[in-house]
Amino acid sequence: MPDAYQDSLPPPPANSDEPFSLPLPHPDPSAKPVPPKQLSPDEQDKLHRIVNHFNDPAFKLPNSLKVLKARWTKEGQGQGSRFGGLFGRSATPSQDEMNDLHPLNDVEKCYWSPQAFLRCFRAVKWDYAAALRRAEETAVWRREYGVEDMKEEDVWVEGETGKELVFGYDVNARPVLYMHPWRQNTEVGPRQIAFVVWCLERTIDLAPATDPATEMLCLCIDFGANVKDAKGQPTTLGQARKVLEILQTYYCERLGKAICVNIPQIFFAFYKLVSPFVDPITKEKIRFLEKADATSLIPPQQLQKIFGGSVNLEYNHAEYFPALTKLCMERKAANLERWRKYGGGKCGLDEAVIRGARVPGEEGSGDRDVASSEADVDARGAADVEPPTEQLAATSIAGTGSVEDGGDDAAASSTAHSSSASDATVAVPPAALATTPGVETDKFVDAPVAPQAAVEKAVPSVA
Repeated sequence: MPDAYQDSLPPPPANSDEPFSLPLPHPDPSAKPVPPKQLSPDEQDKLHRIVNHFNDPAFKLPNSLKVLKARWTKEGQGQGSRFGGLFGRSATPSQDEMNDLHPLNDVEKCYWSPQAFLRCFRAVKWDYAAALRRAEETAVWRREYGVEDMKEEDVWVEGETGKELVFGYDVNARPVLYMHPWRQNTEVGPRQIAFVVWCLERTIDLAPATDPATEMLCLCIDFGANVKDAKGQPTTLGQARKVLEILQTYYCERLGKAICVNIPQIFFAFYKLVSPFVDPITKEKIRFLEKADATSLIPPQQLQKIFGGSVNLEYNHAEYFPALTKLCMERKAANLERWRKYGGGKCGLDEAVIRGARVPGEEGSGDRDVASSEADVDARGAADVEPPTEQLAATSIAGTGSVEDGGDDAAASSTAHSSSASDATVAVPPAALATTPGVETDKFVDAPVAPQAAVEKAVPSVA
């Protein structure tokens, strides 16, 4: 569309000292997505089955997780969320609630692309029953949480300091979500969690029109250790657990790389507490940069100067936030229009078609412009970091309340740096996406929940 809002957005100024505060609508022309592997016949069959299940005319879902899990119990499917025992208890739903089921609407059907189902499969290592539960739970959670109904004004205050923002793309065409936890400006509460969800959704909205489809994001975290007088509210363990549940359960398979700079020593104390929850393969995707230079992963003209780029991104909330919202809503509307044109009113339309990278019947001859390998940066990985001793961890978090005494009121860190950023760094979900033969593997696995004994040892208040 020649008059599209995205076409009116200017590029960053050539002068790297000139401030800029607008989102970028497209990746660098040189960016290339990482190709997915070919599915085996068994995997193809499972994908076909789950798409048909969601497309069954009789398929309906409730509007609350309480009802969904009660129906699973009644049907003998067992529990769904891996966090159900840790994250609250629900009363038994009434019969009227059990019978209050609704078919998928157009927005939901557009969401459930083959890629969305495949993310569920990879997260549970291709267990069909578990993948079906994960997909149903995700669909119901999105209804109950009101993901598609969230408005800019709902989280306006949370975004005022630019503590989380979407800007640019990496060399594999993945949109980049920045987190600056030292800019924390609000009290711990549900709205902070809603802002995390809002930012994740906007990041996914800006996934570009690539074929194969771009599914993942790149995460850049500035802990602010070099910022004088950085202030912020510490995050409680209860808040961290809730964010962890959302990220690992409902946004599985979304992390491409996580780049961390300006890291205070206190972070590694918090890392000691959360490490039982993080799978080693997930840690391979986290990079700690001693020198803030991520230009081997993100083109300089798409990267903030604080990460070694050439863009002097000086956050102006009144300018940036409305522009991001308008850009994303335009993108979502165009995607839904293409789904209505090509999707036949059903789930299962490829995200490459939904985003306009191609139209059905134009699959091509297999010579798509894809990356020969996944990009990386030269830095320590999370798997290489030696956690501090338990004594150091305990000493580091002292002053905000004892972990043993905390429950939902226990502070996860004595600064906002470690707590907020740790949620983002280690809790963003993993997955398993291999590449074609001869191409560097792009591995993700779902971070497992630690055994109860490990939880009690690491975070006694969770027990």
